[in-house]
Amino acid sequence: MYENRQEAGKALAERLKKLQIEGKIVDPVVVALPRGGIPVALEIAKELKAPLDLLFVKKIPSPGNEELAIGSVSENGIVFLNQEMIQRLGIDEIYIQEKGIEKIQEMARLRNKYKYEPILLEGKDVILVDDGVATGASMYLAAQSIARDLPRSIIIAAPVAPNDENVLNMLKSVSHHLEILETPDMFMSVGKWYKDFHQLNDEEVKELLEEVKNK
Repeated sequence: MYENRQEAGKALAERLKKLQIEGKIVDPVVVALPRGGIPVALEIAKELKAPLDLLFVKKIPSPGNEELAIGSVSENGIVFLNQEMIQRLGIDEIYIQEKGIEKIQEMARLRNKYKYEPILLEGKDVILVDDGVATGASMYLAAQSIARDLPRSIIIAAPVAPNDENVLNMLKSVSHHLEILETPDMFMSVGKWYKDFHQLNDEEVKELLEEVKNK
């Protein structure tokens, strides 16, 4: 269990630093999935002396249940859908399109609010970071999105993920290296592995991003 996201980020940074020393990470850019991934990614960016970027990914909720995701969408419009769940719930395509557009607009507002310009990822070793992996859908979609920018490599990094062969193999299929610190059999949820797992607000995010600009 981690005290907070910063502690988890420092532990992850140590592992990634070894890859950098071994020459497996040459020209890194750390990409965080907001909001929870930002404090983890910041510690990695500091240790590797790398720039920090953001990639927004939002879950597409099922009708009437915001907590139940039927897929996800990235800010540049790439969509991942759980077709089995969509068919089981009988969700029509119009709903999915409308929700997808709504989420893309929401992500555009967030990027504008944080006033954070994207970094060119072509030829870079991209380290994609979140505070944990549950189903792997958001991380999978993020990696697919980054692949379109032609990076040198994609490294997926998170403090914790379930010991689930399907999830881990899915992430391996879209990355050159998977760095997960803990893969417990009894996973339950990402938040269970942190003493402090509060939801970051916009002011906290802005402060963290200012820290990046001033480092």
